[in-house]
Amino acid sequence: MQIAKVFSEKLKYQFKITAPLKELQERVNAQLGKIGSKAKIPGFRPGKIPEAVLKQRYGAEAWENAGNSLLREGLTQIYKEHKFRNAIDPVIDVVSFEDGKDFECTVTFEILPEIEVKNFKDISVELLSVEVSDKDVEERLEKIRAEHTKYQAPSQARAAQKGDLVSVKWAGTLEDGKRMELPQQYQILLGPEKENSPFAPIVKTLYGKKVGDTFEGKVHFSKEEKVPELAGKKATVSVEVQKIEEPITFKLDNTFAKEYKVENIEELRKSVRGAVEHESKKIAYLYTKRKLLDILDSQYDFDLPPTMVENEFKVIWEQLQRELADARANGELDEDEEQKTEDELKKDYEKIAKRRVRLGLLISHLAEINKLKLSDEEVRAAVFQEAMRYPSQADDVIKHYVNNNQALKNLVAPLLEDKVVDFILGKSKVTERNVDFPTLKMVVRGVIPTPYDDEEGLETPSEKKGQKAKSVETSKEKKSTAGKAKPAKKK
Repeated sequence: MQIAKVFSEKLKYQFKITAPLKELQERVNAQLGKIGSKAKIPGFRPGKIPEAVLKQRYGAEAWENAGNSLLREGLTQIYKEHKFRNAIDPVIDVVSFEDGKDFECTVTFEILPEIEVKNFKDISVELLSVEVSDKDVEERLEKIRAEHTKYQAPSQARAAQKGDLVSVKWAGTLEDGKRMELPQQYQILLGPEKENSPFAPIVKTLYGKKVGDTFEGKVHFSKEEKVPELAGKKATVSVEVQKIEEPITFKLDNTFAKEYKVENIEELRKSVRGAVEHESKKIAYLYTKRKLLDILDSQYDFDLPPTMVENEFKVIWEQLQRELADARANGELDEDEEQKTEDELKKDYEKIAKRRVRLGLLISHLAEINKLKLSDEEVRAAVFQEAMRYPSQADDVIKHYVNNNQALKNLVAPLLEDKVVDFILGKSKVTERNVDFPTLKMVVRGVIPTPYDDEEGLETPSEKKGQKAKSVETSKEKKSTAGKAKPAKKK
């Protein structure tokens, strides 16, 4: 057997493993001998089976075993000589492996880069310490009250109006006579309506209708409709109004508190304060983490395994396409994204893919050399927390992670990443800055995605000058450094 390097290019290497026909045949015969010593064929004693019979029965198996033995020995020799640390599994391409010909295959490796760790003492990062005021708590309480919706029948029968929840029984027929797949009964909230929805004409017609009223409406689906069977088609929908309910107006009192299973408004107020403080602390940490990852990304520049980058880009690009399709269908496409060509978008997201791979490799390397890992208790807690998201399927979720090592690694990756981030922060120059809650929301805007991005009155310095704030999410604030793509929708 011979091994020859075909090429080496940064982190990519290819070798050719060859064996002359004579050696291959010797290995095949040896494999037949092993099989024949144990095989049981009626009419023959083990070890006394004729070669012709063995070849007929076990020739294919012997050839496969011989090829595998050549490949294993070749790989062992390559690893021994080059000490490769694989980034992905080697790609094996069999060139020649058949009777009458030499054995020949190529093996392509992509290896992990060598990373020279820099001094963390040179890193300066800001940590936000947030003070939550009584006003912040009251504003959150008011928001909770405004968004808490329950409905009841009006004291007197009346026509439907804005804000009502209308229950209808409906059925639709496409222009070609086929029946539309609609839920027989449906609830529709009146106002505000989506003008670009194909059902907007139906919703508008509900205003002024009473229980028992019936009518027909026309709908026209756009060519971008997500259901292929409906794209570009027209339909007639027959509607019967079955129930009209109006929203209940709550006050911030003990009655409202009982809606959240607490005894009085003060207990609810205390609970809300705790939630806001926990939330602000988490957002402040994500902000610091993002700033730290930005610094690390600027400090480190090493070769990246090309297939890892390609795979990461595919994940980002596929998600982006889904988000763009949803945004177009809902009329919420970001103007910046709409104006860019596909090539321009790909360049943007290729940069994000490279950043994620670079930071992911760095985080993994730092965890390895500093022996940072999660305890069994932390892993079990993560699995339990995930299982609690699906109470009716908790046992199945736990079994899934117990039996699927890769899924478990993906689940706990964000926890390990945070442990590495905390390790770096412990060795960096960290300055603490006290801010109130409104300032926190303004400072993090455009840096990390938050629930406050749509709030009015939050303006960064660039926005005050007329520039649009834009958050390009290039690290896994919600998961890990290999995270999701930048949202296509406006935030």
